[in-house]
Amino acid sequence: MSWRALSTRLWLFGLLLVAGLGVTFYLALGRIAKSSITQQLLHQEQIIARAEASNIMSFFQAFGDSTAVLAQLHSMERKDAVTAQDMDAFVEQWRDSDLVGGVVLTDRHGVVLFNSNVLGTRDVGKSLRDRDYFVWAKSQPKEGEYFIGTPVVSRTGASKGQVIVPVASPVYQNGVFTGVVVASVKLNSLTKHHLELMRVSDQEDVYLTNQSGEILYSNSAPDSVGSNIFEFLPGLKDTLKPAEEGNLQTKAHLKAYSPISLGSQNWSLVTVSSVRDVVSLTTSVYVRLAIMLLLVFLTILLFGIVTSREMERKLK
Repeated sequence: MSWRALSTRLWLFGLLLVAGLGVTFYLALGRIAKSSITQQLLHQEQIIARAEASNIMSFFQAFGDSTAVLAQLHSMERKDAVTAQDMDAFVEQWRDSDLVGGVVLTDRHGVVLFNSNVLGTRDVGKSLRDRDYFVWAKSQPKEGEYFIGTPVVSRTGASKGQVIVPVASPVYQNGVFTGVVVASVKLNSLTKHHLELMRVSDQEDVYLTNQSGEILYSNSAPDSVGSNIFEFLPGLKDTLKPAEEGNLQTKAHLKAYSPISLGSQNWSLVTVSSVRDVVSLTTSVYVRLAIMLLLVFLTILLFGIVTSREMERKLK
């Protein structure tokens, strides 16, 4: 066998060997990069879910304290003209946030006596005695506490017909229960305000559920409100627990969830993003690896050609 034929075979063998090793490294490094980016996205989703849940809890704490202060004003005991003025001032304080529908004051039987809301209407006379917050207020030994009620459809005021979260505080006069102050937080506005500001991607789905798994809010499927979260996200059935946080990866989605503790209630905030987001982020990594592999391949090819010609020249 001539030296030329032998060198050509060795060069081709080395070229194929380098190409095979390059492809192997390309696939291995790509898989590592995909796994790393997936874990980073899951971690990022978990942090965002935790932060959004914390924001909602902080809002209700501040709003609950504000409602309790209103309930302790002497005008709430007297139930006179000043009562309406103080309630109007309370509504004006929160008007710009677009989170509060209004506030009402009931008598000791749960009948609405005063109503102040963002529309300026005075819808009174409705009974709220069957609401959980009124039952709670009647059982309180003193004023100064607040209660976050179960989300309900409002029966009165500017939020009538909308899903609201009532925040209530009892009113006492000389140690005797005389009624309850109830302020309404518009759930849809609240969730949009706090949940839409922090998202991993524009395609991320956000769900807010109660402790039974009932969907209270969904940015991507409004018709799902009232349904069970496990019907839409079956993968969560064995993992999502009230008052717990975590994340998981399925074949098509990355999911993270975080608890929202509101007194006796334990809501859950669930964020869902598509695995396609990972693919889009890893595309640039694969492209760079492919370019590097091509450059290495071309360099070896060029080196082999130059070396072969140089050896032929010396053998002549």
